[in-house]
This record gives sequence, C-alpha cells and structure tokens, in this order.
Amino acid sequence: MEQMEDLKYEVKHGIKGKGDYLTLNEWFDVWLNTHKKKSIKESTLSRYDYCYKNYVQKKLGKKKLADFKPILLERLFQDMADNDYSTKTIRDICNILSAVFKYAVHNRLITYNPCDGVELPRTKKKPIRVLSLQEQREVLKHARGRLHENLIIVALGTGMRAGELLGLTDEDLDFQKKEIRINKTLVYIKDLTTGKYVFKYQTPKTESGKRVIPMQESVYKALKRQRIQKKEMQIAAAAWEPLEGFEKLVFVGRNGRPIAEHAFQSALNWIVKAVNKDREKQAQEDKTDFVPMEHIYPHALRHTFATRCFEAGIEAKTVQKYLGHSSVAITLDIYTHVTNDKAKEEMNKLENFYQKII
Repeated sequence: MEQMEDLKYEVKHGIKGKGDYLTLNEWFDVWLNTHKKKSIKESTLSRYDYCYKNYVQKKLGKKKLADFKPILLERLFQDMADNDYSTKTIRDICNILSAVFKYAVHNRLITYNPCDGVELPRTKKKPIRVLSLQEQREVLKHARGRLHENLIIVALGTGMRAGELLGLTDEDLDFQKKEIRINKTLVYIKDLTTGKYVFKYQTPKTESGKRVIPMQESVYKALKRQRIQKKEMQIAAAAWEPLEGFEKLVFVGRNGRPIAEHAFQSALNWIVKAVNKDREKQAQEDKTDFVPMEHIYPHALRHTFATRCFEAGIEAKTVQKYLGHSSVAITLDIYTHVTNDKAKEEMNKLENFYQKII
C-alpha cells in the first residue's frame, strides 16, 4: 500500500519510475484513479474498471510493464475473438490498454507503447436483434397488464436507450406539444470508493444525445397511463420509498424506487418465457414444430423501432435524430439489413417504371 502511494506521488510530480518492477495491475490503478478519475464520467470510470477486471486482470495483470510486447496483446485479442467476443468489446479493451501504456511512456516507465502496431483480429459480425412484426405483437400481448407494460410500449415507440427511458422525469414530458425531451440518462454503477452500486443521473455521451422525440399516439397514451399507474402504486404500497433526488422519475418500481436495467431485462425474460409457453402449446395443438422466440434484450427494442421507421419510409436523417446518433453514417451502418432491402424495393419500382417505357 505504501509503495502504491509512493508511486502515485512520483507520477504526480513527474519523477522517473521503473517499468521493470511495476505490474500492469499496479499501473492500471494509478492510471485510473490518479490520472483519469477527474476527467471522465463516473460511468466511464466504472466501465473501464469493469472491462479491465473482467478481460485483462487475471490473464496479464501480474506481468511487469517492461515485459509487454505486441505479440502478447495480440494473443489476448485473438483468444477473445475465438471466444466470440464482439469487435467492439475487443476494440474497447485495446483502447483502454493503449491509453494505460501511453501514460506509462509519458512517465518514462517504458520506452514504447506495446499496443502500437497491434492488429486486431477479424470477428464475425453478429446480426442485431430486431423483433419481427409478429414478435412485436406477441411481446405487447404478454406485456399487457404487467408492471413494465408502459415502459415497453414507450421503448418500442421512441427508440430510446434503456438508461434514457429509466431516467425520464415528469419535466421531460410535454403532453401539450406531445414531445419527450431527452437530456439525461439513469445509470446504476459501482462507486469505486465504497464498492457499492448507486443510481446516478448523467448527461448523454454526445450533444446529439440531447434531443426531442415526438410522441406518437401509443406513446402518448402509455405515458398518460403511467402517470396514473404511479399514483395507484403509491396508494397501494405498504412502503413508498423513493430515493432522494429521484422522486420525479416516470418509471419506478412498486416501492417508488428507480428501476435498474437488469429489472427491465428480467421483465423481457418473463415475456419471452410466456410467449414460448403459448407457442409450444399451439405447436402441440397444430402438430407442428415448436419454434421458440429468441432472447430479447432492452436494446433490441431500440433496434426494432429504428427498423420500423425505415420500413415505414422515414428518411435516414430523421431516424438519426430520433436515435440521437452523432452522424447519419452511424445510423446507416447499423441498419444496413433494412436499408439494403429498401434499396432493392426502390430498384424494383424503377424497373417497373422502365417496363412501361420499353
């Protein structure tokens, strides 16, 4: 412990250290808690800590900084690719390690950054999960009358991220203009000082994340119902205990407290089980094969909204604004599955027109 405090002092005052006695674990702690702590959001700090501890610490954490070579890191990334980790996850780990080593170079602990020149392995691009129209109907059917029904309707009708939905407060809703203002997100993160998980509001990652989404009629009605539902739950609750600072949340649990994303996930898991129970029963009656509904995660509702927008012919630039992407290129890159299909449809229209000319 005393050695770590000495190290932090050396770093703060620019005193030269030695990369041949420092482990990656020790240096990561200095980088995160001395260098980055005051310059990044708490959720980002928590994410860096989670990524490092889950993907790097056990495999490479005890190695000395001076012992790192590009081949060592390439093996780590290839192992991750072989275990079907996504390209984004591998790239995120590489970026974190590169920043850690860059700071070590800056402090004269090592002479070069071993991440420089590392080639990331190719990974299979996983298809995004989008509900078909039939699946969307099934989800809404089984959500009916349940605690999170309105949350799911609003998710499918706005494309908001889970944290944006769960962080909605009364002042974000304008029922007269039928608009939702998005200016914050609710996170449930580990406080690295106490080790406890806490709810916090944070601003969106980018300025484009701050936006206004029009309420379509289904969303308008769901939000109106949610307001009534919250009052009814408050009356019925044996103990209504909203957290201080979170009293005006639109979506809350039965005790008035904020909803964590894992509770949202649990609600979707229950719905998938209910759908599959119905499907299995129907398959037995019809003497057909049982085809189960695949897993649904909250972000899949966002993907489903965007897909429905494209299918309805809404322009990509408008969809980008709904989703809060920083550029239309990001929107088009994510939803190539539907934009390609749309392009084929449009070409068929042109072909039909040409047939009339010929």
